[in-house]
Amino acid sequence: MDEKLKILDIGCGPHSKKPGSIGLDIRPSPNVDVVHDLDVYPYPFKDNEFDYIEMSHIIEHVQRPLDLMNEVLRISKNGATIRIITPHYTSQMSYGDMEHFHHFGYVTFTNLQNSGRFKLKKHKLYFTDLYKVFGISLLANLFPRRWEKYLSFIFPAMYVEVFLEAVKTDGANDFKEKYIY
Repeated sequence: MDEKLKILDIGCGPHSKKPGSIGLDIRPSPNVDVVHDLDVYPYPFKDNEFDYIEMSHIIEHVQRPLDLMNEVLRISKNGATIRIITPHYTSQMSYGDMEHFHHFGYVTFTNLQNSGRFKLKKHKLYFTDLYKVFGISLLANLFPRRWEKYLSFIFPAMYVEVFLEAVKTDGANDFKEKYIY
């Protein structure tokens, strides 16, 4: 990462804060710079403040993901990169954790792109080594929509990772009315 970028790590936790970032989490720890409940809006940041936002294993823990994404959009600069990694909805890590309120997949983020407020720049589905050896990982990443529709519960993924770009062409922050349900 470029040292000049202003980076926010949402839900950084006690051990995994992205180097050079501001860490935001609900629980205090030495890694956490700002203690704040992620389900309480607005977050204590200015509009258009961040160039890069990291959300690793956090979106599944908030009660209202669209509210979180509205807030991420508000505090992101136009063109900012948002990296989200979350257990795929077919993974036992997704439904096995009692603190996960929501379950996500590739199509979730294509629908988010349809809002016009985010552009899906890159995605990756992560699998166990066995599925890599048999080529399932390669096929799923080449054809993620078809894999989710026809094969995801036969060959489950572990995680989905996406890189989004904040799109703020008209100055509006709220994208709920444009979101495709």
